[in-house]
Amino acid sequence: MNNLQLSKLLENYINGNCTPEEVSMVNQWYDQYQDSPNFVQNLSEENQRLLKHKIFLNIVASTEAADNTDIPQIPTPKIGMWWLKYAAAIILILSVTFLVLNRSQLWNGKDKLSSQQIHLVNKTGYIIKKILPDQSVVYLNPQASLTYPVEFEKTSRNVVMEGECFFEITKNPNRPFIINSNHIITKVWGTSFRISDSKNETSASVVVVTGKVSVSKKAEGTTVSKSDDEVFLLPKESIVFKGEKEVLYKDNHADMSSVAIWNHVNLSFNDKNISEIVRVLSSEFNTRIKVQDKELNKVMMNADLTDLNLPDILEVLKTSLNLEYHIDNDIIVLTKKN
Repeated sequence: MNNLQLSKLLENYINGNCTPEEVSMVNQWYDQYQDSPNFVQNLSEENQRLLKHKIFLNIVASTEAADNTDIPQIPTPKIGMWWLKYAAAIILILSVTFLVLNRSQLWNGKDKLSSQQIHLVNKTGYIIKKILPDQSVVYLNPQASLTYPVEFEKTSRNVVMEGECFFEITKNPNRPFIINSNHIITKVWGTSFRISDSKNETSASVVVVTGKVSVSKKAEGTTVSKSDDEVFLLPKESIVFKGEKEVLYKDNHADMSSVAIWNHVNLSFNDKNISEIVRVLSSEFNTRIKVQDKELNKVMMNADLTDLNLPDILEVLKTSLNLEYHIDNDIIVLTKKN
């Protein structure tokens, strides 16, 4: 009996239209059910539900009672044993089939999601924070762009960037995070670092704050790295790609002042005005912050800024004080929101 014939027989059984011969065939099927593990695949979802429901309610007995003149009597002990084994077999096969189908649908859905790309461009004058599907965080400087999938693939996490971005990557040793930019490819497993790589520039750079990354040149005209040129970086190390010579220059003692704004610090302010808060932030993050409106300098604030970097602190100030900021030649300018 093939799967289609068996499915038709079970439909008749569900609808109470089984003849004695068909009931006998069902009995025979039970003894060899292992040979038809996917017998329910030709049943509708409704019939699959009815079949399972009927088994649980022990409708076999009532069906046999309705046609007791046609169906041979079976000793009670045999019915009990047959019922338990039959129910167990059906439930097992239903479970396996549903599991296979659901997993197949799940992975098909994930494949579709991984092929759907989101393209984000920072057209503002301030830093934009983006949380990726794996909970990694990317900060996009003005004019930077990032392309990433709705759902990362099972074996790797691939994104494409342009401009200057700072990454805080969620650790996952089984799924490397790979960043494809204009001149270089950067591979990480869990770390924080800054990449600067624009199509209008002939150079690119990577500075590592925490963790470990590898950087390699891109093969000309492709998105594939030259593995023989791969260079590994540890914290406080950097690398610069010089396009004129197609060379990677590594610095084992990088100047970390350029990435100081990404350090996570613990600060708190009680009844402090903005001018004093700005002074502390400028010193802590080795950057210049300017308050454009004099009235804003007088605003008082209480704030707990624990384990935050400067871009996150600026977002807190924006929300709490209804202000805006923009970056002008490496100077952060605070203004009152109109």
